[in-house]
Amino acid sequence: MYNFRIVKQDTGGYRFELKGIKLLIDDYQVRDNSHILKNPQKAIAYFDLGDSIYGVSNSPVSYQTAEAFYDAINQQYHLFTDDSKAAAH
Repeated sequence: MYNFRIVKQDTGGYRFELKGIKLLIDDYQVRDNSHILKNPQKAIAYFDLGDSIYGVSNSPVSYQTAEAFYDAINQQYHLFTDDSKAAAH
């Protein structure tokens, strides 16, 4: 299980944050050492670099856990930052 900073949003849902990447999640539960997304098709992820924001919807793929969705966006993040290490969690 990743050590996300999880913030309940006033407008509903949750924001998961880890190493510059943010996930907006409708609802989740913790099971089998993972954050299971209750509505995976509603999840989005984003990060900002400079004055630009890059985002990805989970709808096409529908990763079932916050960890799997984070891993997918983390790969994209490292393409933009040219970080050859693709840092571990």
